[in-house]
Amino acid sequence: MRCICNATSKKNNMKKVVSVSILALFAMACNNPTQKVDSASKHQHDTATMNAKPADSTTVYTAAMLDSKKDLVCGMPISAGVSDTAHYKGKAYGFCAKECKDEFLKTPEQYLTAK
Repeated sequence: MRCICNATSKKNNMKKVVSVSILALFAMACNNPTQKVDSASKHQHDTATMNAKPADSTTVYTAAMLDSKKDLVCGMPISAGVSDTAHYKGKAYGFCAKECKDEFLKTPEQYLTAK
C-alpha cells in the first residue's frame, strides 16, 4: 500500500514553489525604475531619436529635401538628423527637435531673417 500523504505533500510543495516564483517575477518587474524626462527643461540632441524612422507611412525628410541647412532655432546642422519639420510659405524647414519647431512657429519671420 502506497502512502498518499507523500504525493499530496509533494504537490503542495510544488504549488508553493510555483507561487513564490511567480510572485518573485512580479516583484522584479514592478521594481524596474522608469525615467521621466521633462522635455521642456532638457533639450538634448539625441541622434538616435532624430534618425529613427517613423512607424507609420509619413514622409521622411532628408537634408537635401529641406530649404534650410541648419536648425534655424538652435543652429544644429540638419545633416546630423531631422526630428521634425515645418512648412512655411511653401517651403519645408527641418528641426532637430519638436521644441525647436514649436519655437520657430511662434515667430517664423524672426528666424528666417536671421538665416
